[in-house]
Amino acid sequence: MEPSPSPPTADRALLQRLARGARHRYRAIFLLTGLVLAGAVTLASRLRFDTDVLNLLPRRAPEVQAFREALDRFGSADYLIVAVRIPEGAVLDPYLSLADRLGAGLDRSLLIDEVEYRLAEIEGLLEAFLPRSMLFLDEGARAAVVERLSDEGLRRRVRELRRLVETPQSVALKSVLRLDPVGLAEVFLERFTGARAGLSVDWTTGYLLSTDRRMLLLLAQPTAPPQNVDFAKRLSAETAALIEEVRTAWPEIAGPDAGPAPEVALGGRYVIAVGDEELIRRDAITNVLTSMAGVLALFLLAFRRFGLLLYAFVPLCSGLALTFGFSAVVYGSLSAATSGVAALLIGLGIDFVIVSYGRYVEERRGGAGLETALARMSGSSGRAVVVGGVTSAATFYSFGVTDFTGLRQMGFLTGTGILFCMLAVLLLLPAMLAWSEDHHRRRDRAPRLVLHGLGSARLIRLALARPTWVLLASLVVSAAAVAALPRLEFVDSVQAMRPAGNPGVTVRDEVAERFASGFDQMMLVVGGDTVDEVVEGAHRAAEGARALVASGVLVAADAVTTLIPPPARQRAALEWLSRARVAELDPDRIRSTFAEAAAAEGLRLDPFLPGLDLLTQAIERQRPVGPDDYASSPQTRALLDRYLARSPGGWQSAVFLYPPAMRWRREPPPEVERLAAELGPHAVLTGANVVSKFLRRRVLEDAVVAAVLGFVLVAALLWLDYRRLDDTLLSLAPLTMGIIWMLGALALLGWPMNFMNIFVTTMIIGIGVDYGVHMIHRYRERAAADPAARAAGLAETGKAIVLAALSTIVGFGSLSFSHYPGLQSMGRVAILGAVTTALVAITVLPAYLARFRLPRTPQPGE
Repeated sequence: MEPSPSPPTADRALLQRLARGARHRYRAIFLLTGLVLAGAVTLASRLRFDTDVLNLLPRRAPEVQAFREALDRFGSADYLIVAVRIPEGAVLDPYLSLADRLGAGLDRSLLIDEVEYRLAEIEGLLEAFLPRSMLFLDEGARAAVVERLSDEGLRRRVRELRRLVETPQSVALKSVLRLDPVGLAEVFLERFTGARAGLSVDWTTGYLLSTDRRMLLLLAQPTAPPQNVDFAKRLSAETAALIEEVRTAWPEIAGPDAGPAPEVALGGRYVIAVGDEELIRRDAITNVLTSMAGVLALFLLAFRRFGLLLYAFVPLCSGLALTFGFSAVVYGSLSAATSGVAALLIGLGIDFVIVSYGRYVEERRGGAGLETALARMSGSSGRAVVVGGVTSAATFYSFGVTDFTGLRQMGFLTGTGILFCMLAVLLLLPAMLAWSEDHHRRRDRAPRLVLHGLGSARLIRLALARPTWVLLASLVVSAAAVAALPRLEFVDSVQAMRPAGNPGVTVRDEVAERFASGFDQMMLVVGGDTVDEVVEGAHRAAEGARALVASGVLVAADAVTTLIPPPARQRAALEWLSRARVAELDPDRIRSTFAEAAAAEGLRLDPFLPGLDLLTQAIERQRPVGPDDYASSPQTRALLDRYLARSPGGWQSAVFLYPPAMRWRREPPPEVERLAAELGPHAVLTGANVVSKFLRRRVLEDAVVAAVLGFVLVAALLWLDYRRLDDTLLSLAPLTMGIIWMLGALALLGWPMNFMNIFVTTMIIGIGVDYGVHMIHRYRERAAADPAARAAGLAETGKAIVLAALSTIVGFGSLSFSHYPGLQSMGRVAILGAVTTALVAITVLPAYLARFRLPRTPQPGE
């Protein structure tokens, strides 16, 4: 016999009134819902997609702040990479001509500031720097210059010039030889034609050509950062059109028998940003569609009625629309972290529909009328839905303790979305059921009411009948899971979270391999009150970095001292010049000896006169080099801005450090960290690998804090609901044991934890606790009933739990098809967590209740 319902509490009475109001005013509810959803959809249509990874990181962390400030002040190695692939053994000339056309086209673009691809472009820089060259020399270099500019040294140099001029490969070097006949510019040559990225280049052609002669490189510096995705799209499209135009002209460039046009590929962060934005957009749409299709198919399988798909579809879509409309107002954009929110909400929101509708079916099949069934659905199961929804939202809100902006946004949006979905179900489902009943009544036929539990009822009855065996088996499984935990690995590579196949990454890595540079720069940012103080600090940093280059730790280092020598060195050089220009560096003697040697070697003097004039200016220099020397042209000013910038407390200078290709991406070399520490508090090491090292430590800390906080919040909310410690602990039991089983299964399957799926453990707290809540609520409701009625009630609730778990599996399963390995791993962990917590809830928990709990008298107010 059906037990009479217990007196309603205040919250149950409110939910029952809500159900009765929906029963009689469903048209008004539909109209109001439609208006609200129209506004939410309009807002959601304005959402943007943000691919900037920095926007996901802790903004207040010193490591992240230093990285952001360094990028803002000094820029980065964010080039648009244009790579021309050269067949093995091919004649280079036509490929060099093609690079010229590409370079000229890129240089004309309003989207690009500067293009580096030829040695010849250094002429203007040589004319600017050679007159200051003597101030860059240390004591040993000064002695070498004196020896080079001696009569015998000049004669040796002229003989070398004749050899270079007669070498076929020297064509591109003639302009440099003309401006620097004595060879003082060699220190600048590599510095200003690619050393920014630490490139290993074959200079004999005068182009950025790989040492194996299989690739030509053009490095373009665009006018906006790659985080501006709209700009990156325009840049990529414009450059792709230029490449196609130049490739079409290949027969004109190389001759009609030259064969197919060469491959020209785009790479770098701009192309990566475009590819990632497309993947994020595609994944977000795919996740929504596949999750929705999967859970609706599951709903149809369980209730065997096509018309019921509307009951799931409408509340879910309403909750999603409200969530994304809310997201548009609060955040304005979706990121890689928040793009999976839709799949999470579909998997979690369908639980409310299944549990509520399952109770409605049970009541109607038991003979209750429409209004009574709706009242019991909302008053009894509805209360469990509210508790489950609030506890689930609380666990996602616990992400608020992390400083990771992306995870905090995902937690806040998912928690809020759960509440929106719960509200939509509580309001719309009774209204839709009432409309359906009235619709069928007018057609004089009753709706079909079925709930297929997929075998869950038999499992629950088995657990109730054989509780001791079930409890022993659960202990064995738990012991095995605990034993497997030491095998569980944690992968701390951020790169492993990136999707494979992004063409920007593929080309960048190919260039890194051929040019021995990964474009993965670090920066030593040196601060000070004055320019002289900062330059001196940068000099010490650069000297230490060059020692690391010599030892192989780094491949290149670049500092402001390339442009402004250290003050002490300049003073010493000026004193030396004041003495030497009247003796060993007499300009008239140097010019006369050079002319005699040139005549003796059969070389004309006229081509070298501009260079001799620049040398005379260098020897007669009488004032130090400072920032004002680089203010005369945009080119030189842009060079200085790369190294030197004003800061709120004075000045800062960046020393760029380049590690070997494909190495030190996860953390900086220890030798570089020691160098930064030796330079003192005014020097800060920063870079993507520095941030990566910080993330590995911080993610683990925040994940533990979020999980503990989520568990404590859930426990507190359950105690407020039950006001009984034992029932609170019982509701938490499936969660606790299920997580242990989940972690053990991950270890046995060889699926590692990582930065993203470790937070799924906190999500599982919100997902898995619902199952225990529904079972305990039903047990408390049927505690005074006879054993058969109690078993029947638990079996019906178990059906809903199994279907809810399957819906979570289907919803999260869509993440497994994401292009992002991090999201894929989140989907797998969530699936395992849903399976294990649901399995414990429908087997171990009923067995415990049957073994240790006797029927009790309902407490007042229950």
